[in-house]
Amino acid sequence: MEPAPPQVEPGPPKVIEAIVGLLIPPACREHVLGDLHERYTSPRQYIADAVSTLPLVILSRIRRATDPQVLLMEAFALYVSFLVAARQLHPMSFLREEQGFLRLAIPTVVALVALMLADAYAHPGKRSLLKPVLEATLGVAFAALSQAALWATYSDLVVPAWIMMSGCGLSLLLVAALRLLFPPGGHRPRGAT
Repeated sequence: MEPAPPQVEPGPPKVIEAIVGLLIPPACREHVLGDLHERYTSPRQYIADAVSTLPLVILSRIRRATDPQVLLMEAFALYVSFLVAARQLHPMSFLREEQGFLRLAIPTVVALVALMLADAYAHPGKRSLLKPVLEATLGVAFAALSQAALWATYSDLVVPAWIMMSGCGLSLLLVAALRLLFPPGGHRPRGAT
């Protein structure tokens, strides 16, 4: 008489599956959750599969949702916004400091990463005219939060507050305008022809 095969649980616990589902971008959530469900053998294995799969799925969505040319324009708009603010508020003194230009690049890179993640996690379908403004606000907010985190750890790399506020304001206007003109994923806003 052969021993009975080990019992395989019918599926992952609902709580774990719900948490994993929240971390997966909406455009591919159903497919990825289905694949993870098919491979399920235990909660530990499910979590390990999810942890190893999630970064690849997010990178894939970023690659699909981000237009490199628009990203380059956004990077230019962000950096120039902080550069103009530094030039107007501290004429050449801030930019002459050691790492002045590098310090302006930090909020730029953080805002770009936030914008790419916003594109990756955007729900597919119609986009409202308010969405580009909200995405630009999210990018600028993360840039400001990065400065707060730097202030607590590496205060030498922090951009002065007035430059940061002015640069964020100008960035918000420019990035929102770019996102209205060139929506992520090639979607036209409602009402546009």
